[in-house]
Amino acid sequence: MNRTAAEVQARLATTQSFGGLVSALRGMAAARTERARTRIAGADAYSRTVAAAIGQALALLPANAAAARTSTGDGSDDVLWLVFGAEQGFNGGYTERVLDALPTTKPTTRIVLLGEQAKRIAHVRRLPIEAHAPLVAHAGAVIPASERLRSLLLDTLARKPAASVELLFGELGAGNHFELRRQRLLPLDLDTLRAAPAQAPRVHQPPAELLHLLAGEYVTARLARAVLHSHAVENLARLSAMAAAQENVAKLGESLQAELRQLRQEAITAEVVELAAGLRSLRARSDEATGP
Repeated sequence: MNRTAAEVQARLATTQSFGGLVSALRGMAAARTERARTRIAGADAYSRTVAAAIGQALALLPANAAAARTSTGDGSDDVLWLVFGAEQGFNGGYTERVLDALPTTKPTTRIVLLGEQAKRIAHVRRLPIEAHAPLVAHAGAVIPASERLRSLLLDTLARKPAASVELLFGELGAGNHFELRRQRLLPLDLDTLRAAPAQAPRVHQPPAELLHLLAGEYVTARLARAVLHSHAVENLARLSAMAAAQENVAKLGESLQAELRQLRQEAITAEVVELAAGLRSLRARSDEATGP
């Protein structure tokens, strides 16, 4: 299809405007990734601190008493998955990767889906979603979001218990790398958490009540960590997608610039040819007028 110079010029202007938008999205994603990255060490440390406190509390209780307090339900075989998708789009298919990682085998999989974009894609895929909640747009909103998520989880389990609660989320690694993680949230792995303290801790509450409070705090800490990592990974995926888009926009812009130069050169050539033809015609007439 032959295009005029005006049409190519218009498309080039649109491409350049889109390139500006891509650059802005890329810069925003980079900033949000770095802000989240600076908070991840603190979230990890807090989770470890609460886990250590649980280990000390467990040392004050018989093993069977602790196990009874960390149960999730009444013998159901269902597995409840907390799936951390993406809140916003332009992430290079990150949400699709998360949803593809969901298990499809028995026992029955129940889904609590997190993220607005994830909700839209799950609807298209006709996935049965038991509950949904938004994620965060910036790292400063992680703590309130994790508390709301804990309440949502407790309400979901109250309506229908589950044998276990599993997390599926993106975990930020070194550099610009991430992996999808599956981790058990409930019931708590007491054998892993149990530790023999160097000396008996000083407590001002009954050990069973203390363990109950610490278990709730530990769940919130784990959820906060997953929300923060998921937010960082979503923006890292967006950063990579925008970098690729920026490269494609630059190549398209160069192609349109070359096409525009060619069209202009062809227009100039056509004008020169037309002018040369006119000059030849004038000379021929002049020769006829001055002939013998």
